[in-house]
This record gives sequence, C-alpha cells and structure tokens, in this order.
Amino acid sequence: MESNTDELRKFLENKISNLKKELEYYEYLLSLLESGFSPVKGSKGSIDYIKSRKGEIIAEVYYTPPLMKIIVRRKLTLSKAYINALSKILEDSKNNDKIDYNIVFDKDDLKEISINNVNDDLCYNKIKIALQTILERAS
Repeated sequence: MESNTDELRKFLENKISNLKKELEYYEYLLSLLESGFSPVKGSKGSIDYIKSRKGEIIAEVYYTPPLMKIIVRRKLTLSKAYINALSKILEDSKNNDKIDYNIVFDKDDLKEISINNVNDDLCYNKIKIALQTILERAS
C-alpha cells in the first residue's frame, strides 16, 4: 500500500510541475499579446510535435518552407540501428527529393536535425512520419 501512495505522490508532483510550466508558458504568451506583439501574417510556418506513446513531447518540428528543423526536447540516445535507419531515410529523401540535412549530436545524444529544400507538404509529411516512428521507438 505504501508503494502505491509513493507512486501516486510522484505522479501528482510531476503533474503539478508540468501544469505550472504550462501556466508559465500561457502567461508568457499573454504578456506578448498585451505588449502589442502581433504574429506575422502570410507566413506558412508551422510547429508540430513528435510525442512518445505516453504522450510526452520528444521533439518539436518547425517548418517554414523550405526549412524543416527538428529539435529534440529530452535526452535521447540512439542505438546504432536507429542511427542507420535515420540516415537511410534522410539519404533516400536527399536522393529523391533533393534535400540537404544536418544531424547534430551532443556526445551520444541526438539534439537537432536541420533539413533544407523541403518544398512541399508531401515531402514534409513523409520525413516527419519517418522521424516520428524512429524517435518514438527510441524513447
């Protein structure tokens, strides 16, 4: 019974911490609006998220054609098999869709992937879904 109470306590503490962070984020956005900030109209930029099976954010995907940037938001060490799969997917897109890419590691942890020349939504979705599959399994 004690371990269930400890698990519940940890869950609730994590939930409260996450909600506080979310509240701070919304307060920051509200302060931007109140200070006169207005989003740039007409840009085709978007932000998307790659999440784990538990719903936790693994990475943020920023897309402003022709640039796509994936920023990993948690510690993620990829095994050699996942690195090979990632490289194969990006090399195939490099050959077929004429993209350029750069993968940034910090020691053994994946930090960021920058992809240039992603000129259409089909290419974007193909790459995003492939990366999501790899990152989701690696997390």
